[in-house]
Amino acid sequence: MADWEEQENELLVLESIYDASVFGVRRGNKRFCHQGHFLARIEVPKPFHVLVPRVNAPDEMQEIALEHLPPIVLDFRLPPDYPSNSAPFFCLSCPWLTIKELEQLSQALDRSWAQDPFTVVLYRWMNLLDTEASDILQLKSSHSLVPLFKELSRLRTFPFRRPRLKKCYRYHGWGHTDIRIFKEAVDPQTLATFLTEYNSQEKRRLFDLQWLTCQVCLTSKQGCDFELMIGCDHPFCRDCLREHFRIQIESGCASQLRCPQEKCTTQVLPTQVKALVGDALGSRYEESLLSAYLDSQEDLTYCPRLQCQRPVVLDPGLSMAQCANCYFVFCLYCRMVYHGVQPCRLKPGEQRAIRDEYLSATPAGKQAMEKRYGKRTLQLLVDESLTQDWMQENSKKCPHCSISIEKQDGCNKMTCWRCGTYFCWICMKALRSSGNPYQHFSDPSSGCFNKLFEGAEEIVEEDDHEFGEFL
Repeated sequence: MADWEEQENELLVLESIYDASVFGVRRGNKRFCHQGHFLARIEVPKPFHVLVPRVNAPDEMQEIALEHLPPIVLDFRLPPDYPSNSAPFFCLSCPWLTIKELEQLSQALDRSWAQDPFTVVLYRWMNLLDTEASDILQLKSSHSLVPLFKELSRLRTFPFRRPRLKKCYRYHGWGHTDIRIFKEAVDPQTLATFLTEYNSQEKRRLFDLQWLTCQVCLTSKQGCDFELMIGCDHPFCRDCLREHFRIQIESGCASQLRCPQEKCTTQVLPTQVKALVGDALGSRYEESLLSAYLDSQEDLTYCPRLQCQRPVVLDPGLSMAQCANCYFVFCLYCRMVYHGVQPCRLKPGEQRAIRDEYLSATPAGKQAMEKRYGKRTLQLLVDESLTQDWMQENSKKCPHCSISIEKQDGCNKMTCWRCGTYFCWICMKALRSSGNPYQHFSDPSSGCFNKLFEGAEEIVEEDDHEFGEFL
């Protein structure tokens, strides 16, 4: 009865010390013993990485950087006469340790019991695995798993002869004598994936327990309310990140969706966006990424028909393309129906932009534009646009017939050469054709009062100066 009470007291103490995620127990009774398990998380050196053979090239090593390793599992069963007469039965297992390394830990547990026998020992064992296992195993910054896979390869081909020990020796081999060691055979790729996934899960578990300040809303929250940006690990609270994603997508800036951290250029993955904003907005984000990718491809364009707009693959060296969906054949330059060797027809709004581009282009650029639009077409466009620019700066339109008129000299009372309308050059107001058209300049209520010869003196002075050069 004393052993049973000591076992109960020990288990109660352990349950108060350790979290349920690392320590669990299944209570027994007079017929069945107490059983339980403990997960010992080893603290690894920093930095730390394991060496795993590559699947297709076993002689080459793959380095996997890790911060956390899967725990060593201690399964125990308390016999009825523990602790007064017997030690607990136990079994050790760990996917990344060899049988020899597990035996070293098993022997360390035996020594711990031998140092102070017939007293409760579970806490000492758990503390030993937690704090001393790294030293016992002599873990360094680089840990090779090659011996583990060589051992597993040998065990897979081991012949079975003794049925009674078949279960124990199934993976361990006849050289293994400690039946308290359990080892499961796994291939290198499976173990590498498992180690990587566990490392990520453990980092997230520890992160969830922290308290952090969101850099967007400046609110302190627990880590479980935060989202780590994939690719850069910058943390932001889910509420802020969800709203940031929603605004960017709905405003049409989805293709520029980046981590909110200042100066960070990490692009957000569609899976993370969809997990926060839902399938509808997530699908819009994926479509915008696809569209941005297609726009960046030089050998892709879109069908110019508004009802189609499907991507079209371009043939190198050709100035035409055909949509595979609607079979529309179009010119790559003007986006109109293909016109063969005829130059592209320019829209009025495009003429000035094309002229500026042509005038500022390099010789190679001008040659390419001449091939696209035609040299004569571009020359006429340049001449016409330059003429229009000059006329806008140096002429005015008749207020009656809108013909362009240039003033060379004289007073500000002008006469249209086409329709004969009198008008004021200053205010462009049509003057009376009957009576005195100069009344406009002598009327005190007029804005052009006494301005009949405004500007004419400068012209006269300039002419006098030019004439004086010949004297």
